[in-house]
Amino acid sequence: MEQLLKLAQQAAIEAGKAIMEVYAQPFEVYTKDDDSPVTQADLRASNIIKEILKPTGLPFVSEEDLPPDRSQFKRYWLVDPLDGTVEFVNRNGEFTVNIALIDDKQPVLGVIYAPVLDRMWNAECGNTKYSTKSMWNAELLTSIGHSAFSIHNSAFSTKQERPFTVLVSRSHRTPEVDEYINKVLRPAHPDLVIDTQGSSLKFARLAEGSADVYVCYSKTKEWDTAAADAILRAAGGKVLRISDGQPLEYSKTEYPNPPFVAWAPER
Repeated sequence: MEQLLKLAQQAAIEAGKAIMEVYAQPFEVYTKDDDSPVTQADLRASNIIKEILKPTGLPFVSEEDLPPDRSQFKRYWLVDPLDGTVEFVNRNGEFTVNIALIDDKQPVLGVIYAPVLDRMWNAECGNTKYSTKSMWNAELLTSIGHSAFSIHNSAFSTKQERPFTVLVSRSHRTPEVDEYINKVLRPAHPDLVIDTQGSSLKFARLAEGSADVYVCYSKTKEWDTAAADAILRAAGGKVLRISDGQPLEYSKTEYPNPPFVAWAPER
């Protein structure tokens, strides 16, 4: 498992480099059949990750490279090469590379890499490990006309004493999310604060303890959550379906996730 983790880390970093090359210049945005955006960065990152993981001999499932059928895959890679394409297009820096290993329908290894922050979170076999190469690359960000100060300053500043913090999607917040917050969370936490964040960085904040819960009613797929789910589980958190309070399922017949709530480890 350790060797698989190292390969996934390498793949995420190399994909992140390719993404930043595209991010630093004008790029085209295309629309897929499901009306979601895709860029050359998504495609390049997917190909890079697939090539690096190929020596493992495990099946490869990516948002940009879906097999006709995965029902026979007991163990396989599940990848979102660019999670937060909307954030990438909007140039706010809140996007990640997500690589997960699914084993017997469970996410058992996860890597999240945030190229703008140059920061990685990973977990395998119940052991959560964080590694930070640098909080941000000021020279690169200046060259592309983007500031990550808001991300650096707020998203990953863990405070010992802070209000109960609820995370919602920056680009995909729905009325159902606000209804859940007001009916389920606010009665127990009347002074709660709501914060917005893009991509799987929401899960990273939960794992690190700078937020308490993430409520999601938007349309997500298994590849959006698998790596982050593995990391959050290893940290002691959980990702539960709103309908019945059970953990998210993977390797379903179809890829969409139901509405869910992700909880940080108890503090």
